[in-house]
Amino acid sequence: MNLLQDISYPVAFLIGLGIRLMVGMRQFNRRGLGGLQHFSNYFIGLITISVEWLLKWVASALMLWSLWVWLFR
Repeated sequence: MNLLQDISYPVAFLIGLGIRLMVGMRQFNRRGLGGLQHFSNYFIGLITISVEWLLKWVASALMLWSLWVWLFR
């Protein structure tokens, strides 16, 4: 938490936005002709989707936290 308090709030928002964009780009580039994501193995796909889901939640929380503190401090 000390690391989050040391960086400025617009920078924290941009970091969260960057994480969301990177995850979204990876998901988009993995899609085939039918629009489905393609994985070589079920467990690799499961792990990848789980990690991306966690990163999207962390990025969203970081963005909301930085906006909240920036607007209401």
